[in-house]
Amino acid sequence: MIKKLTIFSLLFLSYMAQAQDSYRFAVHFTDKANTPYSIDNPLEYLSQRSLDRRNRAYVEIKEEDLPVDPAYVAGVLEATSDAKFIIEVKWFNAIIISLSDTNNIEAIRDLAYVDTTLFVLNPHLKNKGIDKFGEIQLPIIDKQTKNTQEDYDTAFYGGGWTQIHQLMGEKLHQQNYQGQGKVIAVLDAGFINADTLYVFDKLWADNRVLGTKNMVSPGETVFASHNHGTSVLSTMAGYWPGQLVGTAPEAYYYLIRTEDGGSEHIIEEYNWAAGAAYADSVGADVLNTSLGYTKFDDSRFNHTYEDLDGNSTIITRAANIAYSKGMLPINSAGNSGNTSWRYIGAPADAFDIISVGAVDGFGEIASFSSLGFPWSSEVKPNVVARGKDAYLASAYANIIGRGNGTSFSSPILAGMVASLWSARPSISPYWLKRAIEESSDRYAHPDTLYGYGMPNFEQALLALGVQENLNTSDVLSVYPNPSADIITISLNDKNAIYGDLFLFNIQGQLILQEKWNAATNKIIWDLKNYPNGMYFLKFQNQQTTYSLKINKL
Repeated sequence: MIKKLTIFSLLFLSYMAQAQDSYRFAVHFTDKANTPYSIDNPLEYLSQRSLDRRNRAYVEIKEEDLPVDPAYVAGVLEATSDAKFIIEVKWFNAIIISLSDTNNIEAIRDLAYVDTTLFVLNPHLKNKGIDKFGEIQLPIIDKQTKNTQEDYDTAFYGGGWTQIHQLMGEKLHQQNYQGQGKVIAVLDAGFINADTLYVFDKLWADNRVLGTKNMVSPGETVFASHNHGTSVLSTMAGYWPGQLVGTAPEAYYYLIRTEDGGSEHIIEEYNWAAGAAYADSVGADVLNTSLGYTKFDDSRFNHTYEDLDGNSTIITRAANIAYSKGMLPINSAGNSGNTSWRYIGAPADAFDIISVGAVDGFGEIASFSSLGFPWSSEVKPNVVARGKDAYLASAYANIIGRGNGTSFSSPILAGMVASLWSARPSISPYWLKRAIEESSDRYAHPDTLYGYGMPNFEQALLALGVQENLNTSDVLSVYPNPSADIITISLNDKNAIYGDLFLFNIQGQLILQEKWNAATNKIIWDLKNYPNGMYFLKFQNQQTTYSLKINKL
């Protein structure tokens, strides 16, 4: 353990030595075969909170969870004195390094344990007219007197009333489901003045900012460089009664900078992958990302429509991995609806995340909101929330203003996800995502503009049930258990007239599904063609949920 700490302490010191105008490369390694880290000892690289979240979602520790081999990192730095370590991207077994001379990458490519290298940042190519965020800040609202009454109405929420009421979010807040116990990681471009603004006073007073991380410039503060993350954060964590109350005013937060607001390079997708892995390691539940990627300052990396197939770009693959760890990523759909591109970007295309389009205060789609691909079977965007004239905090004064962009519909939705999850803290991301989508007003007829439509979080809460009855063998039973092949499933609940039965493997993948009808009394499944191990049977309808472990021999 002493050797590990020494290596990474030295790597951290090299952060500050890097030149800001250096070239950067991603170095991918061949394996983790000789790493000193072990799947059997995850507390070396994952927090207990991360492990608890994984256990609730039946997620196993995998090799991709292991940090990169410190010996490989040291070998890269020894190959040329020009190399400086920047960040680790462990899910892709890679690191980011800086070089002042690009020719020095050859010495690194020659190393036997280096698989590939990629030139991810040329600092001399910057911001060729690419609109990073595509948002318009509208005239600010005059400061008003603070309202101290929590009546969960227009007077309490102030300008934020409509964006919460559209989602029926006040119904959860009235029941004191406001994100308590849930952690939201905000991956963004920077959080200027988020540590001093009045709208965040309660957040800081309650010690609910658990940490910060800067993947763009490691070691530097996240409370500089850009105002975008500040406004995004205010729609969730803000608490200024009478002016703006966010959708998750009692959640905990990590603030992670992955985006360089002054340029657009493929390195930012690697930064995001590193940020998401960090969020996983500290135990985040919800990831909000009000970012998206289609075109870059170096056009060689521009994405095509074909690239956005749900699991190909670096950031999209990372978003799907994040979901597989028991987190629920929420992402803005993009602001390209009235441009030549028109469609969603990465990682909004990811199979397993919730991408969020933008509507106005009347529920009408915003012209800038990016569309889903009409040729895809995936419903994108998944849902919508207010992103036109959304109410948010200014980063530069204690005033509330309005902004346009799916950058705001995403966190408004993400905060409500955390509030819903706080009502059912043991539920898996699969069920959470499904309940949100099924509660939406266009669920029966989704399209490429609204997706499934506007969620109703009061209905989603009902769908998840008031209580989850875990391992209630007197209600939900399987015989025989353990079993090598045939199992008989029965349910002893007179109120469970209908519902769904699901069988998940230990990785949380859906294996079998069948409709339940009380008239059938029992269901028989044959498991002989499935691998041995533990499985999880779940019954669910609008009233209740039952779960049971099954051992396959």
